[in-house]
Amino acid sequence: MKGAIFRPRARAILHPGMSCPESRPMRRLLPALLLALLLPGCAEVWVRPGTTEMEAEAFQAACRDESRLAVPPQVVTQIVSPARIERDRHCWTEGGQTRCRTTQRYIPAQWGQVDLNERPREGWRRQCMAAKGFTFEGYRPLRLE
Repeated sequence: MKGAIFRPRARAILHPGMSCPESRPMRRLLPALLLALLLPGCAEVWVRPGTTEMEAEAFQAACRDESRLAVPPQVVTQIVSPARIERDRHCWTEGGQTRCRTTQRYIPAQWGQVDLNERPREGWRRQCMAAKGFTFEGYRPLRLE
């Protein structure tokens, strides 16, 4: 690009073992993303004599909608991970002796939004399916169509 000015981004000098602050959120986000990819991999199987799988899924969707109306979300902010102190131990050999240093760091509590009615809503949905004559059989792999 003609006339463009290149300005290198300033970086702080870090001690060995430290990371850039910009990379920390990604490190926390990676396990959550992996878990999110694995969790939706199963679907519930509800059966009733004389009912097809598609009909059962339609009944399940109807019960899910009814449960959302009967037990609305009650979202509150609360601690999802308590404050803690993490300890790291680093050992090395010096002059034929093993020496160790233990360091501690404080990890503050994590706050998040939680729906207090999630379990009651799930119970209501299951009761709805049972009232319509369905029996819970377990889980099956989710089909992506």
